[in-house]
Amino acid sequence: MKGVRVDPERREMRLLKRHVPFAGARVLDIGCGDGRLSNRIRNWVHSIVGIDLSERDLRRAHGRKLLDDVAKFAVADASRLPFQDRSFDLALFSWSL
Repeated sequence: MKGVRVDPERREMRLLKRHVPFAGARVLDIGCGDGRLSNRIRNWVHSIVGIDLSERDLRRAHGRKLLDDVAKFAVADASRLPFQDRSFDLALFSWSL
């Protein structure tokens, strides 16, 4: 969606910040795509793992240099998560179908 402004009122971020305990959390970003949400929460969390089925989108997520210290991305299917139980404090699933 390059060039398209999504959520210009930033409602998503206001609601997430108000209702989700991000401080120090290990986050799983399911369907992370190009890292849009991971990028926005990067300063609120301990770490992020973003998964998606699209290798092309994940390449764009890897290209977000601001995420280098906090996020890792992998091709994975949310119906068969390749992680141990209790690997994350919270999981997000936003704008993915």
